[in-house]
Amino acid sequence: MPRLVPVVILAVLFIGCSEKPLQRRAEQPSASFYTITPPAPLLYASTSSVPFFTGGQDTVEVPLTDTLSAASMPDTTITEEEKSLILLLETAREHYLQAMQAAAEGDSTASAVEFEEAIKHLNEASYYDDVESNADFNDLTRSVLEDYEKYIATIDSLGPQSSIFALREKINLEIEKVDITNIQIPASLLPKTDVPLTINEYSKRAIAFFMGKGRVHMENWIHRSGKYFPMMSRIFQEEGLPPELMLLSLPESGLNPTARSWAKAVGLWQFMKATGALYGLRSTYWYDERRDFEKATRAAARHMKDLYADLGDWHLVFVAYNAGPGWVRRAIRRTGSTDFWEMRHRLPRETRNYVPQYIAVALIFLRPEAFGFENVQKADSLAYEYVTVDDCVDLELLAECAGTDLATIRDLNPELTQWCTPPNYPGYQLRVPAGASLSFAENYARIPEEKKLDFATHTVRKGETVGAIAKRYGLQTAVIFEVNRMSRKTRLKVGSTLIIPVQSKSVAAIVEVQRKREQEERERALKRREQQRTLAAKSPARTRPQAAAYEPSGRVKLTYKVKKGETIGHIAEWFRVRASNIRNWNDIPYGRHIYAGQTLKIYVPEERAEEFRKIASMDFTQKQQMVRSSGKRSAAAPAERRDRTNWLQHSVKRGESLEKIAAKYDVAIADIRTWNKLKSSRINAGQTLEIYSAANGNGAAEREEAAATAKVRAGNDPTIVTHVVKKGETLGKIASKYSVTIADVRKWNKLNGSRIVVGQKLKIIRQRT
Repeated sequence: MPRLVPVVILAVLFIGCSEKPLQRRAEQPSASFYTITPPAPLLYASTSSVPFFTGGQDTVEVPLTDTLSAASMPDTTITEEEKSLILLLETAREHYLQAMQAAAEGDSTASAVEFEEAIKHLNEASYYDDVESNADFNDLTRSVLEDYEKYIATIDSLGPQSSIFALREKINLEIEKVDITNIQIPASLLPKTDVPLTINEYSKRAIAFFMGKGRVHMENWIHRSGKYFPMMSRIFQEEGLPPELMLLSLPESGLNPTARSWAKAVGLWQFMKATGALYGLRSTYWYDERRDFEKATRAAARHMKDLYADLGDWHLVFVAYNAGPGWVRRAIRRTGSTDFWEMRHRLPRETRNYVPQYIAVALIFLRPEAFGFENVQKADSLAYEYVTVDDCVDLELLAECAGTDLATIRDLNPELTQWCTPPNYPGYQLRVPAGASLSFAENYARIPEEKKLDFATHTVRKGETVGAIAKRYGLQTAVIFEVNRMSRKTRLKVGSTLIIPVQSKSVAAIVEVQRKREQEERERALKRREQQRTLAAKSPARTRPQAAAYEPSGRVKLTYKVKKGETIGHIAEWFRVRASNIRNWNDIPYGRHIYAGQTLKIYVPEERAEEFRKIASMDFTQKQQMVRSSGKRSAAAPAERRDRTNWLQHSVKRGESLEKIAAKYDVAIADIRTWNKLKSSRINAGQTLEIYSAANGNGAAEREEAAATAKVRAGNDPTIVTHVVKKGETLGKIASKYSVTIADVRKWNKLNGSRIVVGQKLKIIRQRT
């Protein structure tokens, strides 16, 4: 029985300008409404199936008839958002497979390129609504990153296409092995700077790395500096900070405004979402201001200014910027010193190398001729003007209005993450090439009727949810919330009206356009795979099947027959392997389900093969009971070594990292990994971690602080000094002056934070000299 389709009302908004010559149109109301008939049935080219996404558990296929009406599709039909996400995951998996195959064949260049492509697609998927709770996304991301890290450790150097984060991993692995025999830095070579450029074995190793294996990356950074540094220098001076601090962006992001780290930090200055929000950087489905090169640079300058007011030392500011202020305070407490080089061994591995990296890139950048970089050409500086856009407008049409191309508009506005300017953002400041603002205004005023954006209005009916409405129109729930300015706690009222953005003249049209685009992408992916298989068949070096790279040494193959109701997730859990590996071993793309009776290859540790054969023979209930029992034993195992009362469980929250959790409980990252048998630092929201809590409460942290205080008070005749705070002084400077720690000064004066005011009297306890 055909379902009744409610009438959709469309609100017309501008979308841009493209017809040439443009015709001036009559004044129109800001929003005109008209009624359209229900969309026509969507015609599909074949009866093939499309993947149905089930929120990370597994996937099944929904067969499509030749004439399946958009109105008659059941609520369980896959949305455009879900299809797009599946396509991104499958494309990432294809690149991951090629990366592993190339690595197995010793092709380091191809492998690095394919790993980076896989990460690029996963980064794109990371902007999808609630993707952090998607098991497929999390499993594939963890697999790609862990295997890339392992691969980086096996190769000699990284190519220029490698990301800053891969390079950072390589530096951390290689830095201690670098030969510095021939690195001589005379004092006369050192420029006068506000940030001390200390020359020692650590900074020499970093210099040697960038002169050798890291040279191509340093050359790229010097080239890109021409584009961004004039803007950065101006902002740092406006904020009253040394312009040289802009050099920190080199090791931070490699001057890539869209860079996204493996820990989900974003932009030129690698802000985490929470830290960025503290400095006014907003992040939505439509835009991410952490990618805005001006706003992010100003936020970074203000963040560093705040850190310097607290710590009073630029090296410590860099440590805090990289790892958080908590690490600085703990290192000071543990070492009794405010000198970075004294506390270096108490910091995470990456942070230990962070200050030496800054010193190396600063020296090379400021004295390029001395290090053999004198002939590197710098890019042209950014030249742009701002124009105001009040409507949600397609970026391609805005580019035409500005007399340029889409790539230029995206390059000047990297904060825009979608195809248009954000809706409900009147007065959006868009950058256009310098000299284009006047012609842009003229063209924008002549937008033709056929270039308007349709907005549908939807009347909420009884029982409807935002999720159901979003699925109906093929949108993310985040879009519905954003466009209608609703919080996620908003309860829908029957009869209320929601605005639904539609990029073309009707819902059917935009779905059809999206379907064709995705079909073309699938065809390209299939063609690419066929080409690769053809090459494999012809080339002696590529005679193995694609999955050969996934036959790991030390493991044996088991054959497992799938039973009714089982999913890839279940099987991965039972055999303690990654779900992505099961897909790769058996060439199962995302969007394809497994079925009862299907035979799967599973690779298990050779010494445990018999154990897993017994597991394979169990029924579903027995296997699930085994998992539950194993989980309980696993969680309790670390506690068996010590009194159970000293242990607690931490549930990982969205956006948390091991660094943050370690800082919270004042423990080492390595310990958390050991206690929880983690192979890397990758964790997921909802994951439970065991934490040994002896370092909390009146434990190790307080004992170390007391020890630091006792160190100062040691001797038969301590001296109590009253210090009056002078203009420009910070706790860091005062602590350094008296050779005590910031923690001591806080403790002696019962200070909760680091804020002090001119004229304030502080008690300092020190040894008599």
